[in-house]
Amino acid sequence: MHQETSRSRFVVLVEPPLALLLAFAVSILFGIAGFFATALLVENDSIGALLGMERKLDIRLTPGEAEAPPAPLDATRSAVVSIFEKVDVVVIPEGEEIWRLLAWIEGDPSDEQLANVVVRLDELGWDNVIPTMTTQPRYLGAWENPRRMRAYVPPAMTIQAFAFIVAAWIMIRWRKPRPLGGTIRPAAVFAWGLGSAVAAFLASTLVGGGLHLTGWEVEEQAWIRALMADRSALLVLMPWLVLFGPVSEEVFFRGYVFRRLFSSAGPGAAYAVSALLFAVIHWHPVGLPMYAVIGLVFCWVYRRTGNLWAPVVGHVVYNALVVGIPLVAPPTP
Repeated sequence: MHQETSRSRFVVLVEPPLALLLAFAVSILFGIAGFFATALLVENDSIGALLGMERKLDIRLTPGEAEAPPAPLDATRSAVVSIFEKVDVVVIPEGEEIWRLLAWIEGDPSDEQLANVVVRLDELGWDNVIPTMTTQPRYLGAWENPRRMRAYVPPAMTIQAFAFIVAAWIMIRWRKPRPLGGTIRPAAVFAWGLGSAVAAFLASTLVGGGLHLTGWEVEEQAWIRALMADRSALLVLMPWLVLFGPVSEEVFFRGYVFRRLFSSAGPGAAYAVSALLFAVIHWHPVGLPMYAVIGLVFCWVYRRTGNLWAPVVGHVVYNALVVGIPLVAPPTP
């Protein structure tokens, strides 16, 4: 009897990760098809966008020692754009008064053009300008270049959100986990959601600060930092970052994973597995503790209210806060 119980518990614990892998496999399969379709619709050279190579310019920007501050970031971007025939440029904050300029260039830049970049940026007040050129597949630019992200990220995130919701619906219909119980008024749901957003924001900030004190530097993924530095791309992608992503993740990780494990494996397993899987799917190893604590906050709110809308509201508001900060106060020298 004990062996059967242990085996049953093992199956329950393994089931959510397998369901997540299946959802990802489906989203990747259809995501590849979506990538091809997007390239055919938006690129002048769709085959080149899929199989070709491109040149990426990388420059670390630090202010010079002159009394006058460096030129605004818009002027810095414009200076680089004026030198090349076809180029996409983004300037990403790297730290206090340190920026990183990335430019995706069509064709091979000449030595004269690279020398002009150094001269122009030096004239604008930037110190020790050293251009670094790398060659990469053009499809990588769809996840680094904000202009191209505007075209490629929406279908990819839509497919993933759909896969998460469908997978959760199938598993709930199949396994029929018990409801968490309790009723709560809509106003209370909204209040709990707002409170959980603030709690998640504060908790993740405290965890990040604690990691920093121990020497564990938590830096956001490159594609998110590039996106945060481009206001127009960020505005275009807000529905996916603030609505589609949070809703689908709460349906899967709280509505299915947490509820399924809570009713079959106990509260400890429900909190741990739901938060861990939630952290893992963000593909950010150094930020794993921060994402895990955010997941724990939303698990706790779902348990206290018994209403999935509470963590949904919390997650939406949390993402709106994170996305809204660079929109309200974009980095400038």
